[in-house]
Amino acid sequence: MTLIEEILGGKSGESVVRRVDLVYAHDGTMPLIIEAFNKVFATVRARAYIFFDHVYPAPTVKIANLQKEIRDFAKRHRIPVIEGQGISHQLVVEMGLTENSKIVVGADSHTPTLGALGVFAVGMGATDVAVILGLGKTWFRIPESVGVILEGNPSRYVMATDVILHLLSLLKDYDMNYRAVEFFNVPFSLDERLTLTNFVVEANAKTGIIGEEYTGDGYVKELEIELNSLNPLVAKPHNPANVVPVEEVEGTKIDQVFIGSCTNGRFEQISKAAEILEGEKVAVRTIVGPASMNVYKRMIEEGVARKLIEAGAVILPPGCGPCLGRHMGVVGDGEIVLSTTNRNFRGRMGSPNAQIYLSNPITAAVSALYGEITNPEGAI
Repeated sequence: MTLIEEILGGKSGESVVRRVDLVYAHDGTMPLIIEAFNKVFATVRARAYIFFDHVYPAPTVKIANLQKEIRDFAKRHRIPVIEGQGISHQLVVEMGLTENSKIVVGADSHTPTLGALGVFAVGMGATDVAVILGLGKTWFRIPESVGVILEGNPSRYVMATDVILHLLSLLKDYDMNYRAVEFFNVPFSLDERLTLTNFVVEANAKTGIIGEEYTGDGYVKELEIELNSLNPLVAKPHNPANVVPVEEVEGTKIDQVFIGSCTNGRFEQISKAAEILEGEKVAVRTIVGPASMNVYKRMIEEGVARKLIEAGAVILPPGCGPCLGRHMGVVGDGEIVLSTTNRNFRGRMGSPNAQIYLSNPITAAVSALYGEITNPEGAI
């Protein structure tokens, strides 16, 4: 039996109705949820939280009015609203909201981030989340699972981003529709574990989860990844699975570097970038987005923020930042970005004529110094 089969209490392929232990949404998805909820329900019967993280503080009157609507709805239904404290997925972890929880639903595609904590976490659309708010439960089709066993330890230049990019390349031609990824023997810290599960949806997986002991029972596919054989990787435009070794694109001129997001905006990841930038000056626009206010505070307390500022980087308030191309670092026509986020689809960070490459924070920081995509091996 897979981890997910055990949590949902059934076999893959079966449909089950289960109570949802936690449901959450953000300022980007909540307006549609409110519209759907008000058509059918009058009372919220779920344990729910709302986070303002996608476009905060509000940059336009339209968005300010939408956020006011969310606040009014939350007040009527006594739903906690957390504003300006960071990205929803990170805050759910920091606030301990998954304690004593097994099933979590978020109104965001990267909700599987929480699978790093061993819970079944999936993203759903506005209508489904509205129904969960009204009923406190929903139906699930139990997904098949791919077992991924990590072996060895990575080199100093390889991070969880490289592991998941490598996995995306392995699964590129494999049908992951309604299948999950279950990771085992993971040697990373929690900061890096969250990157693994955050990124699995880019393989078209239903969700991801990290377990302790691999039994091999019930898995539709098994993969082993030798960490000590991995090198820094880059995803080329316009698909996260378009993965190549960094040396294949080395020398590509860049206009902007973004280090942050729900993928790589935690303290360990930002501090590794800061170590590289310390005492140097960036050659291109370099934007850093802490995933939460707690991360930002620690950056200040431990001198990480100072290193970044003195190197010429701009530190954003905690939140999604330019990842979704709506504010705080939108890119223009013909510009080339190296980002530590999880998506590089055309137009994702602004202009559809821009190009987005994805890498780990170490590669991004080194590249910021040289103004071009640079292999950290040999450069630092």
